[in-house]
Amino acid sequence: MRVFASLFPSSMQIRIWVVVLAVCAYYSGNASAQFFPPFGGFGGLVGGVRIDADGVLRNMTLDEQQQQLELVRRNAVAPTGPLTEASPMRCISLRKVQEALLESAKTQKPLSAEMLYMAGLTRIEYVFVYPERQDIVVAGPAEPWTVGPYGSMVGAKSGRPIVYLEDLLTAFRYVSNARQGGVSISIEPTEQGVVQLQQVLSRIGANPNPAQIVPMLAEAFGPQKVVLQGIPSDSHMARILLAADYRMKLYGMDLAKAPVQGLPSYLEMIRNRTIASSQLQSRWWMACDYNAISHSSNRLAWRISGPGIKTMTEQEVYDASGAVSQTGKVDAAAKKWAEIFTNKLDELSTKDTAFGDLRNVMDLCVVAALIEAQNLESMASCDLSGILGDASQMETPKLDFPQALPPQISLIQSVQGMLVSASGGVMIESWQAATHTDEDDRVAVAHREAAEWNTDSWYK
Repeated sequence: MRVFASLFPSSMQIRIWVVVLAVCAYYSGNASAQFFPPFGGFGGLVGGVRIDADGVLRNMTLDEQQQQLELVRRNAVAPTGPLTEASPMRCISLRKVQEALLESAKTQKPLSAEMLYMAGLTRIEYVFVYPERQDIVVAGPAEPWTVGPYGSMVGAKSGRPIVYLEDLLTAFRYVSNARQGGVSISIEPTEQGVVQLQQVLSRIGANPNPAQIVPMLAEAFGPQKVVLQGIPSDSHMARILLAADYRMKLYGMDLAKAPVQGLPSYLEMIRNRTIASSQLQSRWWMACDYNAISHSSNRLAWRISGPGIKTMTEQEVYDASGAVSQTGKVDAAAKKWAEIFTNKLDELSTKDTAFGDLRNVMDLCVVAALIEAQNLESMASCDLSGILGDASQMETPKLDFPQALPPQISLIQSVQGMLVSASGGVMIESWQAATHTDEDDRVAVAHREAAEWNTDSWYK
């Protein structure tokens, strides 16, 4: 997503802010893997937006949200037994999960809701290795799940999105791809589109009619491209990355009001601000934010901590041909907005589940990288090839994904000329986080406590 504003001589006393936001065009394809449900976070509901029949994603109206929520609630499966209670440390056996996956693939019977929703996990904080059981266990806080405001499954008490098995499979199966360059997504304009947009902006008069110039600007800017790296474009994880980036831009560019207090849009922050160079524009992206991963001296217990997500910013510049390059510099106002957004992400994740889903995905990518980088599978004498290996053993739903997106334009008029641009995406450098470790034997206490296990169950 890019935001541009045309420059006018000061005598014109007008500024036009041209907000260009990609309208994400991706939709649910045929959910060929019948092991996964079409509701409860999968399918067409993503972060308060709707996927039309023509594949264009847009914000849902209140009536549409209510109709979709009723549909999800009718089809959602509620937790039962021990899963009706919250737990500060729910443990999940990856060996047992794999056994259930392979059995489901063999018998063609659907997986249980409790496994699809990872027994209600809302974060993954620990990875435990148990060689005596030939098992690797992931653990963290968990709650009974319920349908959240946008149709995804969330903790009934906290409202935080739960961890999906489907995303765990994607993170584990593409961990080597992540090692080679990380997992990332961005929405980029074409060089031709940038040049054409600037040409149209330069011809706009002092008192433009938004109804007339918006179609001109959209046509000039043209389709934008989606650049995805590290995971399949038809995966649920790819959808989460794109939805989170989309929602961040809505809030930053004043195209939607943030559902939390104290989070203004970037445009609100810079209405009366001047800029030294009209060629410099700021971009934002969300990245991992973890502390060093703590481990016991025997390396059988690992603790992942930290906020999980932070917002980064950098200035970039366009040349006359529309090509973009990074400057390595940071604009003060853009940095301030990034800091505010980062500080609000935890609160925001319960109001707009796209960000809670993104943090869970980051956790999963870090866990997958940790198991691979630290050779934990070998330490546990545990073969996880059914999770880590051939995707055909447990096929996940395939979701259509766009290669190009149409832009959406809005205008804000004010005094003083300025050129503004916003772009970004999501960058998950899971291997960097997984190799930043520190010994702390206090983690061994949690490992011992989690060792008490009913071997007939896949969770406790």
